[in-house]
Amino acid sequence: MSASRFRPLCSLLCGGVRASDISLNEWNVIVQQGRSTHVLGMLYSRLKRRGQLSDVPVSVQWHLESASLVSEKYLRDTLLEVKYFIPVFAALKQPLILLKGAAYVTAGKPSSEGRTFSDIDLLVPKESLEELESALQWHGWRGVKQSAYDQRYYRDWMHEIPPLMHVKRQTVIDIHHTILPLTAALKPVASKLLSDAREVAEGVWALSDIDMLLHSATHLFMDTEFDHAFRDLLDFDGLVRDATGPDFNWPDLVARAVEMNLVPPLYYALRYSRCMFDTPMPENVLTSCNNHWQPALPMWFMDGLFNRVIMPPHDSARRPGAAFARKLLFVRGHYLRMPFGLLIRHLFHKAFISPLEKDSVTH
Repeated sequence: MSASRFRPLCSLLCGGVRASDISLNEWNVIVQQGRSTHVLGMLYSRLKRRGQLSDVPVSVQWHLESASLVSEKYLRDTLLEVKYFIPVFAALKQPLILLKGAAYVTAGKPSSEGRTFSDIDLLVPKESLEELESALQWHGWRGVKQSAYDQRYYRDWMHEIPPLMHVKRQTVIDIHHTILPLTAALKPVASKLLSDAREVAEGVWALSDIDMLLHSATHLFMDTEFDHAFRDLLDFDGLVRDATGPDFNWPDLVARAVEMNLVPPLYYALRYSRCMFDTPMPENVLTSCNNHWQPALPMWFMDGLFNRVIMPPHDSARRPGAAFARKLLFVRGHYLRMPFGLLIRHLFHKAFISPLEKDSVTH
């Protein structure tokens, strides 16, 4: 991967370079790229942990400190919101299992310090969805207004129900019953994720470290949108560094990916995380993945696509063909999520019928 346009930002985030080695001109670009990827708060926390904040120019410190204050508010709001869920889940005798950003910060993952996120993701058994949705409605959560088609799209085909928003606090939650759409080619078994979840705080649960890594990889490399791809890959790198101490068993990670039918996203996450953030991993782990799965398309072609969408969405890092790569990966993501016939029908509806439905509502 040619990451020279944003190598200073990557190196600062993963500790490959000291803050004192960065020129003021480089800092100017780093701040702009970091803001575009929503990682300035994470950069502040990492530099502070390494004792390098004093090496940052004063004019730059202000931007980092401001981002840190914003991330602290996100953390406070999220922890408060989670407290509202605990009695609801306790009454239903269901574990409150968090996913993604909320899980990282609640579990106290060092790499998540300074992270921001816009919603809270939960994982519950599919058979509990109706009861939980009814209970949440009593506590002020309402479905975000959607068309009848979108409701069917979520409830019949997707891995989550339509988002819920609190009528007063305006916070949004996504309730998942598995981690990939029901129509997807890959079929991870949700019950295995649920059974291996662990309590990370009183009344709050998260996936196991290995399953957290697999979900992080799946969320990024089986998706259709890549607006937060840089931060999502940074999440994966951080989770690897948080989990892989001397006792971490890499073969267990690959074996779990095989068991959960998630080798392809794990392979891509490992490949691009190592290229961009120099993520520590054994040399043979990618080969081990390849023993169980081979990409259908040449890797030079996939590299050409992913190299253009994972980078920060800023002019200083943009490569020619990025918009076209996004479109191809958008179609790829949908193709991986549903059979071809259903995909054509869905894309036709979103392209031609949904706009007409919106126009009829506005008029």
